[in-house]
Amino acid sequence: MFGAVLSWPSLHGTSTLPGAGPVPPAPTGTDTVTRGGGRHSRPRRGRGGGFRTTPGEGRLPGPLLRQRAERRPQGIPALPYGDDPSRTATGTAGCSFAELDRRARAVAARLGRALQPGSRVMLVYPQGPDLAGAFLGCLYAGMAAVPLVLSSPGATSSVAHAALRSDPAMVLTGTDTWTPLAVDRTRVEVVEADGLHVSGEPTWQLAQNWRPVGVLRGAPAYHRYHDDGAVGGRLESAMSHGDLTEVMDELAQAVRLGTDEENVGWIAAVHGVEDAVWRILLPIRVAV
Repeated sequence: MFGAVLSWPSLHGTSTLPGAGPVPPAPTGTDTVTRGGGRHSRPRRGRGGGFRTTPGEGRLPGPLLRQRAERRPQGIPALPYGDDPSRTATGTAGCSFAELDRRARAVAARLGRALQPGSRVMLVYPQGPDLAGAFLGCLYAGMAAVPLVLSSPGATSSVAHAALRSDPAMVLTGTDTWTPLAVDRTRVEVVEADGLHVSGEPTWQLAQNWRPVGVLRGAPAYHRYHDDGAVGGRLESAMSHGDLTEVMDELAQAVRLGTDEENVGWIAAVHGVEDAVWRILLPIRVAV
């Protein structure tokens, strides 16, 4: 995307991009800190180039994507349904692990400069790589994502009401929807974030500046928002990183047992995970 002279940023913290000096490693340590409504551990470096995990933590969505990006950078996170490649990549729209990780690091770097861990961030996108990168960026940054999935880029009529109901600290959206998005910008900052830029800064550059936040299993990761129409919307209680991991483990087991796509979606819904979210996370979990 950026020309043949650019190489993929190292997952171990050193850049080979022209004009960019080496990026120092993240600080180490295992102390627990509490701020902004979420519990987080200080960054712990390890082989994954950002997260050092204790037993069981490697399946958390953030560390798991980092592992995939290191070991299979050009692999495509895909759902195991159907023979059509575009269908099997539903949710990430064909992004490689490396590209998805790059997008997530860029979003996380921007969020980390402005918000405290545990802050609520609304994501206003149709399904696709922008939504996937923004959602995973929230997980990387230790923020709680509130996806508001649009049926099309212009279908933003419910956003203002949802923003009032969910009271996010920031709204992330795409280039096409940033200008017309009907949100009170005196109350909340609205930031453009896509595969090229985040808040006007190049995605590749922001990705280089990301420093990991060691997120504990119990830290808030995701709120599901229900639009009840004229009755009003409602925000469900936060699911933690551990909650999402357990649901994805159950869905992965269902996939191994041959459960079809419709019933996998039904299991996710029973656990409170909306369609767009499990379609982002499950392909990362079931990757071989």
